[in-house]
Amino acid sequence: MEGFLEKRLYTEGSLVKEGQVLFQMDRKPFEAALQTAQGQLAQQQARLTVTKANLARVRLLQALNALSKKDLDDAIGNEKQAEAAVIAAQGEVTNAKLNLGYTTIKSPLTGLSSYARMQEGSYLSAGNSSLLTYVSQLDPIWVNFSLSENEVLSYRDQASRGLLTLPADKRYIVEVVLADGTVYPYTGPVDFMDPSYSKDTGTFLVRAVLANKQGDLHPGQFVRACMACRAPTRYSCRSAPCRA
Repeated sequence: MEGFLEKRLYTEGSLVKEGQVLFQMDRKPFEAALQTAQGQLAQQQARLTVTKANLARVRLLQALNALSKKDLDDAIGNEKQAEAAVIAAQGEVTNAKLNLGYTTIKSPLTGLSSYARMQEGSYLSAGNSSLLTYVSQLDPIWVNFSLSENEVLSYRDQASRGLLTLPADKRYIVEVVLADGTVYPYTGPVDFMDPSYSKDTGTFLVRAVLANKQGDLHPGQFVRACMACRAPTRYSCRSAPCRA
């Protein structure tokens, strides 16, 4: 769909709520398209009413041998065509309603908004409207870090020799240390480990999810992620970016 961006309805950089309206496109062309579709539907419904009445008359006359079997077949075919045309027109109305609804652009989640990539009065099309702004989820927030193949093999070896105690349920807990050395007050579990290594870096991705109720962590912020290997006395720490 294409059209003009009429209004920006949020403050750039502010916290926005799920379902909050961020942008409004010009609705007038889409309202006109909906009216046209509704008019075409009304026409097809009227046509269907006529074909049904005509079929009823033809059935009566054919029962009295006043019309041929072909006349009855033609009347039945006309009714079926009218029914199909109504279904098609109903689809056009549904599509027009969807397009009209898409002109009101809402936030899909609660998070911190970015600046608007498109300004009021801009013409939005398939070529330039793929991104209007970012909304970054803050709570919870993901912390991504990587482990090398050598590190994984080393931890396995130390665990087999009793030097490390790994969680029996493989529920690894991550603690975050900020750039100034402050320990972040919330810890969180590892909720994803990539099953394959990156052929470019020789590492595999690990992701932890942490509560961020006060919004102290921001997407793109670098922290040190410490994963307990022998809880609570030994940690393996890695620099890690936060991600919404």
